[in-house]
Amino acid sequence: MLDDEMREALDQLIDRTTISFHTVMFSIRIDKAEFHIQNESDYAIGLAHGMILTGFISDFKTRYRREPNQEEMIEVSKVLFDRTDELREAIFKSR
Repeated sequence: MLDDEMREALDQLIDRTTISFHTVMFSIRIDKAEFHIQNESDYAIGLAHGMILTGFISDFKTRYRREPNQEEMIEVSKVLFDRTDELREAIFKSR
């Protein structure tokens, strides 16, 4: 189970990603054809999830000097799933 500090770090990471995602969307639109992106929104949500998961795992490993276990990753995934609508809204607003 995530402690309060790591849960707060995860929430902050999601917040920062949501706030700044319009910049990433600009890049996606420029490179869309080159990377053969067929569904911009799906690609963007996958990219956002990947960015958040990578950032979280990196922060976790720095703090605890180990990788998160399965239970911790399931909790992270649930939090991310619960906040996916916020990410989708950020993607939609960046159009």
